[in-house]
Amino acid sequence: MATIKEVAQLAGVSVATVSRVINNNGYVKADTKLQIEQAIKQLNYKPNEAARTLFKKKSKIIGLLLPDISNPFFMLIARGVEDIALKHGFQVLIGNSDNSLEKAKGYINTFNSHNCIGIISTAFDHHSITELIATQSLPVVFVDRLNKEQNGISTNHYRGGELQAQIVINGDAQHVLLLHEDLTIETFKLRYKGAKHVLEQVNIKVIDCPVSTLQDAKLFETILTTQYIDSIICSNDMIAIQVLGMIQQLNYKVPEAIQIVGYDNIPFSKMTYPQITTVDQSAYRLGTTAVSKLLNIDEADCEQIKLIIKKRQSTRN
Repeated sequence: MATIKEVAQLAGVSVATVSRVINNNGYVKADTKLQIEQAIKQLNYKPNEAARTLFKKKSKIIGLLLPDISNPFFMLIARGVEDIALKHGFQVLIGNSDNSLEKAKGYINTFNSHNCIGIISTAFDHHSITELIATQSLPVVFVDRLNKEQNGISTNHYRGGELQAQIVINGDAQHVLLLHEDLTIETFKLRYKGAKHVLEQVNIKVIDCPVSTLQDAKLFETILTTQYIDSIICSNDMIAIQVLGMIQQLNYKVPEAIQIVGYDNIPFSKMTYPQITTVDQSAYRLGTTAVSKLLNIDEADCEQIKLIIKKRQSTRN
């Protein structure tokens, strides 16, 4: 296989001049350019794409930073990103931070070393990640976890919490447990506030606990019994599935004794018995919309994302 040095020797020019012609970067005399093109043809030279990428400081790669690839919600986002990216000739490089800032730093450095055209991030700590990415001068689109100052895609999480509350109200809730994830994360805080506001407006008793409560089965059981819990609102479907299993082990009937509401509509929410009632924010469409925003392309799939209640058997009528 011919090398760029052999092309330069045959054309009687420097390697730098050949590079300018191959990458269409910089001025080269017309007759010199013709000599180089003839030498390339004669030697059947194929430019090294990796080398061209490094030279141009561009690539056809998008960096996708996820906090936890074991969570199906984030994998649905990844699938949406990949489908649109591939459609437009881009590859996706996925980094799983495991909610670790150090791992996130490593992946951002990797994205930079691969000359990614930009980053899509659903990172757990958006403030620190924003600062990290800013040092790399890379375009970024945040997905799901963002605030007003950030460039990103998100659904109305406060409204999502309101919908969760309305579901349990329709099921005659009287004592509701709000089982929430980290409230320093804006999305979880907004869902929590939306649900709590609606419930308190109709004088329903609200007990709120962090998801870490589930690590102590006896404590969880005590809360259920002493607070007369008849409904549980969960920050996401993964929590709802875990709660369903624990409640059934305690011999509570779902939804007759306790009804459960999740959030995200991941595929597993339909694989339980009973199936989980949830709020669908279309993780796949979040992904397609984010990559379309990053690439500045107009996809018909990217109209405003609406929240949809998926009413199933884990809640009462």
